[in-house]
Amino acid sequence: MRRVVVFAAAFGLLAAALAWAIWRAPEGPAGNFEPPDGAIVTYFAAPRQEESLPLVLSGSIDAGFMRPFLLAFQRHQPTIAIAYIQSRSNAFLDRALETCHRGGRAADLYLTSSTDHLVRLANEDCAQTLPAAVAAAAPARASWRDQVIAFTVEPAVFVFARRSVGLPGPVPTNHSQLLEWLRRLPANEGRVGTYDVEASADGYNFAAADSHQKALYGRLLEGLGRSNVRLYCCSNVMVDAVDRGEILFAYNVQLSYAYAAQRAGSRIRVVLPSDYQALQTVSLMMPRAARSPASAQLLAAFLVSPEAREIALRDLAPPGEPAAAGRARARQLLAQASVTPLLLSLQDRARRAQLIHEWREAMKGPATATAGLPDPAPADPSFDPDDKVSR
Repeated sequence: MRRVVVFAAAFGLLAAALAWAIWRAPEGPAGNFEPPDGAIVTYFAAPRQEESLPLVLSGSIDAGFMRPFLLAFQRHQPTIAIAYIQSRSNAFLDRALETCHRGGRAADLYLTSSTDHLVRLANEDCAQTLPAAVAAAAPARASWRDQVIAFTVEPAVFVFARRSVGLPGPVPTNHSQLLEWLRRLPANEGRVGTYDVEASADGYNFAAADSHQKALYGRLLEGLGRSNVRLYCCSNVMVDAVDRGEILFAYNVQLSYAYAAQRAGSRIRVVLPSDYQALQTVSLMMPRAARSPASAQLLAAFLVSPEAREIALRDLAPPGEPAAAGRARARQLLAQASVTPLLLSLQDRARRAQLIHEWREAMKGPATATAGLPDPAPADPSFDPDDKVSR
């Protein structure tokens, strides 16, 4: 089932139906872009009289995450309405590959934190080349062939219960300290959570980043497995589980969820590890079959503009930290953006099978896992619960 969410205070069910009709409107020679099953469509109405068709975006990033970027873009382009189609990472990739290779209608722009998916699409000749100036403006100049271009990052963080009862000592600030902290936890209590890396593309990407830390990775898997770790579909479900007291600690949570929950007053502590950060680069790509390439190019240019960079830095700054220190930390994170063909290793089936096998062996006998169901309401009050898709 697909859902339509209209982002405008005065709009209701009638406007939602209208948004759907506009987006589906005239069929071109290649037909309409068909959203993946389970997708959520969020409609950003044009501030002024809109053009005949909205700009269609498809991706795995939350609409709530993208909202400040898209609203800022519409302040500069007030006649462009936007239909944002949000789906799980693997469903997004499957539909993008299908529309590319079978000649179907593509969205106008793809947005995802699984940048390896976009590199694969570009490598299979599914992307248009954007102006060199757009790629040159990307954080850390992170782009590939001027087709896959970074605009922000999504680091992994530790999330702990704010109360100290039940915690086995001071909150660790790096992975080595975390290993010691896990050893002091009573075994088999099931009070630790992390991604189910077999089911979640984001979880798998973070685990793959961890696996490069040869001195720590095996011991980290052992520590998580010993704690009878609970497996979750998504970052915001883990944050909610810590806030409710279901678990004491969640590992490799996406920073955007954790900071949003903190800003809304959730009872959690968020730690950005000081030794290294498993980190995803959030990127864009314009598919070859984009219906509105001119508008898509305008949005691509905006997402790497100084104004969009400020939005990214604000989101990456820790809540409650002095502004200068928070901004400096955010800049350090943004400087780690990376888009290279090396990301295609995440698509290697043999490597994936080996990593998952090692992970599964370490996690034998996990506590009850959380299925990949639609997410509960996110913590940040600026996020609309209906805008969220499990990640």
